[in-house]
Amino acid sequence: MTAEIGILNKTSVVLAADSAATISSHRKVFNTANKLFPLSNYEPVGLMIYNNSNWMGIPLEIIVKSYTKTLQDKSFPALLEYRDDFLKFVKENFKRFINSDQIHELISFRLYDLLETLSETFKQIIDENAELWKDFTPDQFTYESELEFSKMLDMYSKITDDILPEFSSYKLEEFKLEFKKTIDKILPGFYVKNKVSRKSKYTQKIYKVLFNELTCKFSDDEDFTGIVIAGYGTDEIFPSICDIRLGEILDNKLRFDFSMTDSISINESAIVCPFAQRDMVDTFFLGINPQISEELGTILIEELENSMKSFSKKYPEFSKDELKIHFGKIFENYSKRLRNYCVKNHINPIIKSVGYLRKEDLVELAESVINITSIKRKTNSDIQSVGGPIDIAVITKHEGFIWIKRKDSINKDINSAFFNREFKKY
Repeated sequence: MTAEIGILNKTSVVLAADSAATISSHRKVFNTANKLFPLSNYEPVGLMIYNNSNWMGIPLEIIVKSYTKTLQDKSFPALLEYRDDFLKFVKENFKRFINSDQIHELISFRLYDLLETLSETFKQIIDENAELWKDFTPDQFTYESELEFSKMLDMYSKITDDILPEFSSYKLEEFKLEFKKTIDKILPGFYVKNKVSRKSKYTQKIYKVLFNELTCKFSDDEDFTGIVIAGYGTDEIFPSICDIRLGEILDNKLRFDFSMTDSISINESAIVCPFAQRDMVDTFFLGINPQISEELGTILIEELENSMKSFSKKYPEFSKDELKIHFGKIFENYSKRLRNYCVKNHINPIIKSVGYLRKEDLVELAESVINITSIKRKTNSDIQSVGGPIDIAVITKHEGFIWIKRKDSINKDINSAFFNREFKKY
């Protein structure tokens, strides 16, 4: 995971990103990743990467710089046209970066992740029923456990079936035909691990779950490659920001969706967009840590349920439905009042101030929230998934993309030819 932020007002855009990158199942961290780039060498547009900085096993930095080189001095009237053109470049050129073996390898990784999740869920089901099943014969236990196993697969297959438009013509049978050998090599170990008989009906359900994961909209906790594009089109006087979530290539089709698009306007003077690990940014703007807010809500629900039970015993003339409605309104009012308080006393005043800040102050704000996220990760028991040098860039309508802070791995004293080439781009 990573931490990035985009802050916009009517005069400028500030993009800031940490340098942490995790590998080896998120246990090893390197603080050397490049996540912030000018998308054009001539126009005021920048690109930032969040979540997974590799796409299909390829550092996205390579693809971004290849696109920038291809773009040359071409420009677009609106920022969203840069987004669409970048996607078009990836779709038309992915074979330069990705081959069939890499696609099959990625399918294997996604299947292993899915099977690990299924194994954990199934173990939880077994543990929850341990007391109920403790006197079962082996045959009874096998029957009940496999019944629950089948129900679990049905549940996962129905979690998402919202197929993305790109894959509307791609059928499950085509997916099976293409990846059957890859998948069938992995499944036997899964059945053995979970002590479940290998049956065709289970295998078909696993195919369905994996197919849905690879062709449907992204889930919030999915490991995708996130791309933020911000800046100005040639016809725009105020900046805009948008993001793309990139997934896999299947059937020569790119899995992607758009989760956010926003623009500064006469009526909207400031935008703050945190990406990836946003808990500390949310704490700053809301005035309360989201985890604490969620825990308070959970505690209140539990207390209301206990009170409802006591009230029901003491006053049996009130029906359970009446009590549920009454206590439900109490929680609803609590949530509404807390939300309104945060908006009135924290979010609105801060956003209003951001609208008037100079770009120097926006830089300080962006750097501070990335820093506090990094410090938070250092002081808890989790792996330090945010850290390293912070890269910061400012984008304005007429000055364009300007680096404020940048990791510099190139020695200027012995690489004059490189800097001469870079200078000629402008």
